[in-house]
Amino acid sequence: MTLISLLLALLLEQVQPVRETSVLRDWLNNQLRRVRLMAAPDQSGPVWAAWYLVVAGVALLSLLLVWLLGMVHPILELLATAAILYLTLGFRRFSHWYSEIQSCLARGDLESARQTLAQWVEQSKAGLPAQAASQRGDESAVARESIRLGMTAAQQHVFGVIFWFVILPGPSGAVAYWLSALLLRSWTAPRNELSRLADQPDVEAMAGDMGNIADDAHGRIASQAFRWVDWLPVRVTAAIFAVVGNFEDAIGLWRSRVLAAPESTDDTERVLIASGSGAMGIALSLPDAPSGVEGLDDLEGALAASSSSGPSLREPDGSAMASAIGLVWRAVLVWFFMVLLFSLGRWLA
Repeated sequence: MTLISLLLALLLEQVQPVRETSVLRDWLNNQLRRVRLMAAPDQSGPVWAAWYLVVAGVALLSLLLVWLLGMVHPILELLATAAILYLTLGFRRFSHWYSEIQSCLARGDLESARQTLAQWVEQSKAGLPAQAASQRGDESAVARESIRLGMTAAQQHVFGVIFWFVILPGPSGAVAYWLSALLLRSWTAPRNELSRLADQPDVEAMAGDMGNIADDAHGRIASQAFRWVDWLPVRVTAAIFAVVGNFEDAIGLWRSRVLAAPESTDDTERVLIASGSGAMGIALSLPDAPSGVEGLDDLEGALAASSSSGPSLREPDGSAMASAIGLVWRAVLVWFFMVLLFSLGRWLA
């Protein structure tokens, strides 16, 4: 039933995708903002309680709903599980941005590619490197940030959801992961204000504003909680990238990037991008700017240091975006094979 529900959800999503601007998503975002306003912004305890109430509470409700429908008829349980998965995962939520940028670069329309990337950056609340590429980046920068955004989105919208859907009973794992990712974007919404700082030459002012944002308990807790939730799934995805791509370079870059990062660094994106970069042989990582802000004043030096050690990586371009699509789809096939083996194991047990 696990594999059938997953296949039904992905097929339905290909026919009629759930957009980020849907009525349901707008309503849910408003409710999450309301929860954020209710919890004290300078106290960790109430914010953690609100996070657990939203994530664990809604996940348990989804499990209860599916269980009650299963008591009526197994087909209703299957359809309910597929419907919940349909709402929580899908490629079409971000693939239209990626495809449009790839098409623009293929026909040499860099300005249109920048504009599309800028819309994607605004919707996904991406960091300063992606914002800078959308404003003044060349073909390589636009392609690099598009691949980075695409891989991160694939992890949050597909791979991570599948992982927890398989691990936890019913659709509760998929709902919990989806909500934790949604809270990460919703409760760190002030980061979107950094777009106004992208053109300011005063790095100290930028760091000061970033510090004020980092002090907000909602954003800090949402980021920390998502790191915990995504710690294992992102490493499974990174390992799959290594298996379906260049294994030695993927593992080598993965280890070097993680070991070079401070212990407090959010390494979810770093692990995924490092493994994907080595698997494809394409330079994607920004080793001295893990958060999208730190080290931007010496970004050229960071990239030079990255290329001087480790495997030889080529600069990304429009063709590299096609390579990234192939890598992701090969990873999808491996995920489905793993889900199939897991389902067979449950059935035999």
